[in-house]
Amino acid sequence: MASSRPSQDTAFFAIRLAKNRWARILGVAFTMYLLAFVDRTNLSMAAPFVRDELGFTPAGLGFANGLFFWGYILLQIPAGRLASTWSPKRVLLCQMLLWSFISLTMALVQTPFELALNRFALGLAEGGVLTCTLVLIRNWFTKAERARANALFLLTFPIAPMIAGPISGLILTYSHWRWMFVIEAIPGLVWALVWWWAIEDRPGNAEWLPPRERAELTGRLAAEAEQTTATISGHWLSTLWHPSMLLLALYNFLALMAEWGVNFWFPTVLKETGLSIGLVGLLASVPSVLGIVTMLAVAISSDRRRERKWHMIAATAAAGVPLIVLQFTGGGTWATVICLSIGIGAFLGRFGPFWTLPGEVLPASVAGVGIGLINGLGNLGGTVGPWFFGVAKTQTGSFSLALAAGGVSLLLSAAIAVLIRVPDARK
Repeated sequence: MASSRPSQDTAFFAIRLAKNRWARILGVAFTMYLLAFVDRTNLSMAAPFVRDELGFTPAGLGFANGLFFWGYILLQIPAGRLASTWSPKRVLLCQMLLWSFISLTMALVQTPFELALNRFALGLAEGGVLTCTLVLIRNWFTKAERARANALFLLTFPIAPMIAGPISGLILTYSHWRWMFVIEAIPGLVWALVWWWAIEDRPGNAEWLPPRERAELTGRLAAEAEQTTATISGHWLSTLWHPSMLLLALYNFLALMAEWGVNFWFPTVLKETGLSIGLVGLLASVPSVLGIVTMLAVAISSDRRRERKWHMIAATAAAGVPLIVLQFTGGGTWATVICLSIGIGAFLGRFGPFWTLPGEVLPASVAGVGIGLINGLGNLGGTVGPWFFGVAKTQTGSFSLALAAGGVSLLLSAAIAVLIRVPDARK
């Protein structure tokens, strides 16, 4: 009898966990987004093998990979609209099956055109994943919880790179690069089954949620929806020129232009200070660790104070300042490591309150459209940043000017965010 007690305790804990919306909704969504990240970035790990076997030039491979982002941008708004008016669960299920299948077909690529088509299609399939998940979180968590819920889900940003790279590296060590795409696509197809079983669009549909909690949560969310003062006049497309959405989109464009530029070139900047490649790899994980701490701390503070805008602005400005301070340090090795790590870590802190804002500025029926607009235009900045950093390096011989411009871009985005008009979240 005594030996059966641990198994009974484990089963009881598993049942409790399966009925906890924080663990169930966010845990399943976190894993889903982690799988998307792996399928999105594994080409970078396989790039040397793909070039050697298929004879692609670095420029051709880079161009084809960049087409992912153009596909990614196109379906942001349509996916957000479907998630808001139909079902985020079903939209995300379709996307998961589609991106996993497309990633698997990368194993069949033979020509530059096929590679370009594959990456563009993968971008289309993944285009609304973040947008639809944020709509789902809005359906499941109250205003006082959303910054923490968003931050917990978006911990994929700092955690995923620490997982994706080693997994792809291990597969490539023992297998052909084509098999890497097959092996890494299969978990997405399997997780689609878990997603269908575990996720519901709203608490009212979740029979696994304890009845009392389901009733209380549904009541609180309904009361918040009735109290909202956010309105959109005319057709839902008018969301696209809502002043706060345009300002948030411009803010996100400038912020991501700096973030993606710094993140993409961070290992190269460290290597050019004289560090060994092994030490560069170790230090490259420091911003992710700082980012995890910052994301959770800012989100907890934002929810406790029921304030979003100024938390977002503070984190964004705190990310820009170290990039500018670095220009006055002489660019030494450890000054570079410290300033860039603080900058990247602070930047990640903005995500919890930032992605809570659209749902508090817009009514539920068009929140997905606003999130899609903000995410789509923001990712345009993500295509500009790495390119600009590369051009600045080519023209000046160092990354100093590019890093300073990144700092200015972050401070400018923080200044633009001051203009956003936000209703009092405490009401």
